[in-house]
Amino acid sequence: MTLSVIVLTMVASGLVQIVARETLGFVPTWMPVMRFLILMIAAIYYIFARNRPLAHYSILLTAMIGLGHTTAFIAGTDTWQGMFDMHTFTGHMGSMILLKFLGAVPLIGLLLHVLKSSRAAYLVAGDLSVKADPIRWLGIPPDSISWRRLSVLSAFAIAGGTLLLTLFTVTGFSIPDTFRDLPGYIPIILLLAAVNSLSEGFMFRNAVLGPLRHALPKDHAIWTSAVLFGIAHYYGAPSGVVGVVMSGVLGWYLARSMYETGGLLSSWIIHFMQDVVIFATLVLLGVFI
Repeated sequence: MTLSVIVLTMVASGLVQIVARETLGFVPTWMPVMRFLILMIAAIYYIFARNRPLAHYSILLTAMIGLGHTTAFIAGTDTWQGMFDMHTFTGHMGSMILLKFLGAVPLIGLLLHVLKSSRAAYLVAGDLSVKADPIRWLGIPPDSISWRRLSVLSAFAIAGGTLLLTLFTVTGFSIPDTFRDLPGYIPIILLLAAVNSLSEGFMFRNAVLGPLRHALPKDHAIWTSAVLFGIAHYYGAPSGVVGVVMSGVLGWYLARSMYETGGLLSSWIIHFMQDVVIFATLVLLGVFI
């Protein structure tokens, strides 16, 4: 079971395509199609094999990749781009995040269809009074703190760390001239951060933990979500291996929060705060990803 999940996850992650782009300078046109077909064939196989967890996981991964190709196609059309001012933060980021959300909506419907329960799909707030399991490397002992407190503390700690890292590596702790423009962007930053963190949560946590919770040991299910989340941010901010590792660790923490609380609220709070800092940084630097 674990080996099958690893193979399916690596195929869906697009790791092979990243390697091709970095080594060859381009992605062969057949590669994205082959990735989709492999996942679709796996879904059909596991359906006939009556392996429900792997069938559900394969179906959701296939849908995720298919929706990703669809939204990427839409994003490249003149019609879609003509609807937004791509030279502004609001237009560029807004168009990207709107498409991401539109892709997540049918995934939610499919997730509910295959799992038959919003609770099984983690599409509930969850119980934030649950005490976090021990995390030794973070100094969290057993039965010491609820996820209600930990999610808020983590949100501010991670967001603050991201802010300091950005200031040190990008601005050299100097205040950019664009800082005076930031207050006017706060409403759109909050909106985009809320939608983006929710959409990515659906794709990289709900769609992974839902079908795999009772099929894999806790750590395996959580790391599966973390790997998908990390590799998906190879071209994020920061990019490359550093971006994958940082996003992967964050993805592990977010997935753990969702797994232990049984819902999406605690992980969304943490992810939302992280995105607020990232989007504010993009505004300050005048760059859009």
